[in-house]
Amino acid sequence: MVVSGDLSQQAVISSLNSSINYFENQRNREREYNLDFFEGYTEDYINKYFGSESMQQIPIFTQNLTRRVCSIRSTTYKRPPRMIGESVEDYRNNIDIDGLNAIRRQLERMTFLLGTMAFRCRWNSLKERVEYDLLPFFEPMFLEGENKPYGVMFAIENHGNARTKSLKYAVWTESRPGYPGMHFLIDTDMKKISVNEMDANPYDVVPVIFVHRSQPVRDWFVAGAEDVVRADLSTSVGMTELSLAVRFGAVGIKHISGVDDSSRVELGVDRVLYLPEGADFGISSPSGSLNQIIDSLRFMVEATLQNNNIRVKFADERGNAPSAVALSIQEAELIDERIAITEDTWRPFEKARYAIDRKIIEAQTNTKLSEEFQVDFVEPKSIMTIDDEIKYWDWRIRNNLSSVDGQSAHVDWYTYNNPDAS
Repeated sequence: MVVSGDLSQQAVISSLNSSINYFENQRNREREYNLDFFEGYTEDYINKYFGSESMQQIPIFTQNLTRRVCSIRSTTYKRPPRMIGESVEDYRNNIDIDGLNAIRRQLERMTFLLGTMAFRCRWNSLKERVEYDLLPFFEPMFLEGENKPYGVMFAIENHGNARTKSLKYAVWTESRPGYPGMHFLIDTDMKKISVNEMDANPYDVVPVIFVHRSQPVRDWFVAGAEDVVRADLSTSVGMTELSLAVRFGAVGIKHISGVDDSSRVELGVDRVLYLPEGADFGISSPSGSLNQIIDSLRFMVEATLQNNNIRVKFADERGNAPSAVALSIQEAELIDERIAITEDTWRPFEKARYAIDRKIIEAQTNTKLSEEFQVDFVEPKSIMTIDDEIKYWDWRIRNNLSSVDGQSAHVDWYTYNNPDAS
């Protein structure tokens, strides 16, 4: 984090000086570590627990438990929320509405994984609309004595053909009494690169929203899914060991004693092994029980998922299918958690995103949007039997119970069953 004494440009650049040198700090390395497991780049981490000879026997067995848990826990944007307000149509015409929900869904997963994320709103002058980026690596900027960032610094991506010789960082600060908001670039040599004549922030607000998995208590950066990542690594190592045990149990570990010349030993399915007098030949198998290894891995995965409000059912479990009521009870804790995080994190996020988008659209197009804006999050479908669903919708239609945006219960039913319909 960057802490400065005042809001002057000289003080801001001076405070950034040390942060540039330590941008690849311990926190960012930990975030890279979690992202590697989410994206499935885990072979190097698993290799550390095995010798090169062991790895020649079998392929590495990776699980990618991390991605699955992040996907299961991130259900707020599974279906796009409805936007309600006077200027909704004008607003939708000035943003990348098609890509918005996909990036919000990914933001929710990344917030669960990393704990704290940044979401950038930017104007695309070619397409004349607001578009969005995820910022997993960034440095918030604070004034001494304040716990809310007044600015942010993040690296400008320069992959592929856009790669430049010197890494550049974008700096944004908000407007405060007596200090206009700033926007400029700096490189690793602390050379300032202007993007406009006055290094001014045309929006007055920082076009970046910070999102936390939970409310910060001690540190502004909150913990992410480190428990899931550790379980993912342990499970992948355990499954690789299980594969080795199966391999060695199938072919065995051959050993010979009492032979003074190893060149006399030739093995093969089409060969006869001749041993001199006094020599001994044997085959050993792993002593551990495969079922015990499997049960240990299963317990590890189950404990991790339960700690994250996820119920798991393994493939070999027997019994009748649970009823709709039983499933609803089992998912109650996860649903309660979803409701809480929607109110604590994602509803404030939507309000902040609209406020920033409104500033950007007004500055770029002179279009004034209404401050009135609401978001109706689509509730997850309840687990009901066909008979219960018929009774539920019959009761709603007979009593003309509509949704918050005033559409009829008939339209609600149609949207419920076909959310893509216009």
